[in-house]
Amino acid sequence: MSQPESIRRHTDAQTLLFITLLSVFCAVVLSVMASALAEPQEDARVLYRSKQMLIAAKLLDSVHGCFLLPGDKEGVYVPAKMNADGYLEKGAFADAATNSEILSLYRRRIVPMLIDKENKLVTFEKAGIDLQAYLEKNRKTGYYRGDYRLIYEVMPEKVEKDKEADPVAYVIPVNGFGLWDAIYGFLALEPDGDTVIGITWYDQKETPGLGANIADFSWQEQFAGKKIFQPNPDGKTNFSSAPIGINVVRGKVSEVIGSVPKAESAVDGMAGATLTGNGVTQAYHDVLVAYREFLVDLNKNNSKESNKGGGAQ
Repeated sequence: MSQPESIRRHTDAQTLLFITLLSVFCAVVLSVMASALAEPQEDARVLYRSKQMLIAAKLLDSVHGCFLLPGDKEGVYVPAKMNADGYLEKGAFADAATNSEILSLYRRRIVPMLIDKENKLVTFEKAGIDLQAYLEKNRKTGYYRGDYRLIYEVMPEKVEKDKEADPVAYVIPVNGFGLWDAIYGFLALEPDGDTVIGITWYDQKETPGLGANIADFSWQEQFAGKKIFQPNPDGKTNFSSAPIGINVVRGKVSEVIGSVPKAESAVDGMAGATLTGNGVTQAYHDVLVAYREFLVDLNKNNSKESNKGGGAQ
């Protein structure tokens, strides 16, 4: 006797067809969702990296989220806000910047440039290189390798019409390896090509509470004012031969090195994170070696301008 129609079992072919159709349906749904989320995710990454670069350049406060302007004393910054004209004016720490304001300031003040084989600054257009393709291609391996190295110019807050302005700072992308994985950050320098304005490490997978402290403001703030070209024992700097980089010591600089001139190129380490500190030291060295000749020329030109009474404002 044949089974009733209601309880007849499906054949293997029918089961396989159902699984195939279900798999295709799920794949299509996931593909559509991935495509729909790709642009918002990339926008979020661009915003995050923009924030980190502005923090390194002391244009954005990492704690309060407000903009910053140089204060009356060197190395001191005061809270600022964006006015109706899109420029910064003095404000309060409570004046947190919006995402749109952050991107607006970034696009107005930060200019991506390239350093060619002759250690000269060139635009992406002049080099015949597509910016987005370049950023994506070199994101993992680093922007200090190859014939064209990436650097960002930080332009003045206001530029007089029909006048060419000089950058007030430069930002160099830095990457290397910590204890567990790759680390990525930014290093902002004064126009002298030697003095650190600030740093950030925006992408790292170090141990929370230990090596991950490289991303904390309390540790990063000690870099401000440090020199990437290590001074001689007499306090003078021979830019053509001086060791380059920033040394993360095991312990405190005051105890390990003391008050000698080379302490200007060193920062305190992190308890229990010696290997991460070593990775940070190596990253700064490896990257800055590739920029050395450009930075030496930058220092020479800045010294000439300073002797003429010029300099960044």
